[in-house]
Amino acid sequence: MLASDIIQISLRQLYRNRRRYRGVIIGIALGIGGLVTVFTMGDSVESDLAKNLEILGSATILKATWDYDRSKRWHHGQYYPKDIDDLRNLPDVRSVSPSVYRYSQTVSRNNDKMIGRLMGVEPNFFVTIYMPIVRGRSISEADLRERASVCVIGQTITKTLFKDGSDPLGKEIFIAGHSMKVIGEIGGVEDKGFLETVLVPLTVARSRFDHLYEIKDVYVRAENWDAVGPLHTAMIQLLKRNQPGYSDGIQVRYYPERIRTIQNAIMLVKMFIYASLVVTLLLGGLGITNVMLGAIRERTTEIGLRKAVGATEEMIMQQFLLESVTISLMGAAIGMVVGFLSVETLQGLFETVPAYSAFAASLAGGIIFGVLLGVASGYFPARKASKLDPSEAMRFE
Repeated sequence: MLASDIIQISLRQLYRNRRRYRGVIIGIALGIGGLVTVFTMGDSVESDLAKNLEILGSATILKATWDYDRSKRWHHGQYYPKDIDDLRNLPDVRSVSPSVYRYSQTVSRNNDKMIGRLMGVEPNFFVTIYMPIVRGRSISEADLRERASVCVIGQTITKTLFKDGSDPLGKEIFIAGHSMKVIGEIGGVEDKGFLETVLVPLTVARSRFDHLYEIKDVYVRAENWDAVGPLHTAMIQLLKRNQPGYSDGIQVRYYPERIRTIQNAIMLVKMFIYASLVVTLLLGGLGITNVMLGAIRERTTEIGLRKAVGATEEMIMQQFLLESVTISLMGAAIGMVVGFLSVETLQGLFETVPAYSAFAASLAGGIIFGVLLGVASGYFPARKASKLDPSEAMRFE
């Protein structure tokens, strides 16, 4: 018997018994569709999550600073414009923001005053470390360029200097004797020290306040958490190369334990999803096995008659294996279509661009998995059918 004859007979049997295979095909389709969707969208969603400042907090922030231990070294160092520019040119850097600061600054309004921290920052500082503005606005490029006498204050300062509950926006406060107009209020920050901080344009801090010219800290936001470790190494090498005489005091701080915590949580969720989908596919495979065993029982007389007229065990086995693989591939094909539609839908919902290389790989994997599932599920029933004795099979009722 030619291979084309076996294929024709197998497809004819599948068409005649299509209702029997419907549930199995749907189960396999759902499993393959789920795998394609999760595999394709998983990396894209994780990458977008890694860029979400509000969720990650300081997990993807690196801070270039100095070791200020006077018992170890006499100098305190500072960073220069070249250092800032070189950091911005490093791979996987999302933003870089230099800052100057000084503690124990008197902040006052009328008869109310408190001791807080004064920081000079650039406009991108609020994006680099995710600084939520609950009222008003942040410092702008125009404020920086024009050296505007404006400031953004923390909520603790608002409660202390505006005890009457009045809106601080547009009001004047004094910082170390300098009058500043409040343009924004900080709240909901991870570092509570910012609630007692006054932020002014970096150009204002460096030109009007004593001991605030030298840049001591530089905040760097990595593109995602996978880039933090390599970026940490690159920053240390760059800064030590730029300032060899001060290299022993340079420090770059980051939070690897926070990244590991987030990654572990995401990995557990992904493992649970993948395990659920694999179980669905295994159940689909068991469904194929059961359906094929039922088909053999119903077609026992037919199998005996075919063997009596010359069909070999190999032909019988090939026919039933082909039927099993075809059922599995039909489910895989439908699943891939479902996966494609799901990816297109989720792309719009999450406003992300999926990794189409991962999508192509998942489609190829779906075809391979479909074939393997069909062979594994149909081997035992096919072998059982091929071993039937012709005379006993023809007498079966």
